[in-house]
Amino acid sequence: MENDKKYFHALQVKTQKCVACMKCVRVCPTKALRIREGKVQLDDTRCIDCGRCITACKYGALIPWSDTMEITKNKKYKVAILSTAFAGQFSDKVGYPTAKKAIYHLGFDEVLEESMITEQYSWMIRKYLKEYPQTRPVLSSNCPAVVRLIQVRFPSLLPNLLHLESPMSVLAVYYRQKLVNEKNIPDDDIGIYQIVPCISQVTAVHQPEGNIADIENGAISIQEVFGHALEVLPEAASDEREIDVYTKGLSLSVSRMEASENDDGNIRTLAVSGISNVIEILLKIENQQIDPYDFIVFHSCIGGCVGGVLNIENPFIAASRIRHIISKGKDTKFEDKRISEMFDNGDFDVTPLAGRSIMKLSSDIKTALEKMKRIHQINATLPGLDCSACGSPTCLTLAEDIVEGKATLEDCIVLLR
Repeated sequence: MENDKKYFHALQVKTQKCVACMKCVRVCPTKALRIREGKVQLDDTRCIDCGRCITACKYGALIPWSDTMEITKNKKYKVAILSTAFAGQFSDKVGYPTAKKAIYHLGFDEVLEESMITEQYSWMIRKYLKEYPQTRPVLSSNCPAVVRLIQVRFPSLLPNLLHLESPMSVLAVYYRQKLVNEKNIPDDDIGIYQIVPCISQVTAVHQPEGNIADIENGAISIQEVFGHALEVLPEAASDEREIDVYTKGLSLSVSRMEASENDDGNIRTLAVSGISNVIEILLKIENQQIDPYDFIVFHSCIGGCVGGVLNIENPFIAASRIRHIISKGKDTKFEDKRISEMFDNGDFDVTPLAGRSIMKLSSDIKTALEKMKRIHQINATLPGLDCSACGSPTCLTLAEDIVEGKATLEDCIVLLR
């Protein structure tokens, strides 16, 4: 277990705006939030950056953070990598090719798409499944929030994670090497920026859990880029240059389609989205109560990356647009054998992750056991309503907070009646 580690989160807490409505405390899947003295507090060891609290908070006390376009000024050669969710943010009237051209007009030298490597990434997954037949089900690691959820709540399932960098990071590793070797651009001059749909991907860039550090130079939200792109859309619309778009691989943005992408007829897959559904399925896997799937695609957001809190468009509309683009849009095939060679060479491997210790009662076992006994004793005296009125999400977490000296029995308003 990782202990005493400070975690970065792409989440800003504005305590002065908190009205203690408790909505964020109730929706947090890892019980990372408390209300103390009328203001919200975040436990950074428990937070997994799923973004549910941001959606729940209507008062601006919990807001997302990402890099801004200003960060691109730090590098001479600028490369954007578009999440597959980006395509779903623009109306049919604008069209995906024009939306991509707009990114060039924002000053990027090259614009890559996550969808470029969907097919090769699926090939990597199928090869991984053949190399590790004893590991079933293999759990996708594309959603950083789910990876952190497994670290916090399901550490016994860590060996089941797909130990590969995410598609966007695979593309970044490959392309940085390509620019250095083929265009002779100094590594320090290259800035690679992910354009992302959710805060967990911002966190993954700034605090990567994988083997390779500093793959990308920043993570800019789709919301931020969308605003700037609107300003240059007229220029992009009149830009007559021919550009490639990789429409077929946009399937990565929708959980169900991503799972189908990996199914070659011999692999049984399952797609799960929404953090509550993800937790339910992980519990079934942990308790060995699930059918024999080979590969399970998880996304903490409903529907997949189209449901991220940093998107502009409604996730159902975005998913519909992406399905339309895939079926009607012109596709460009991308394949580079160098990517396959790098995979075989282990260049995209991720070091096995450790679980996160979210509640360290004491380094002394005897003291820890005494504290645990005290927690159960206090919990037995509480009403068991899990009403959250005390500022803790459940009666058990209030008992934990009392033993940790972070709350008192007087915080339970039911007992005070």
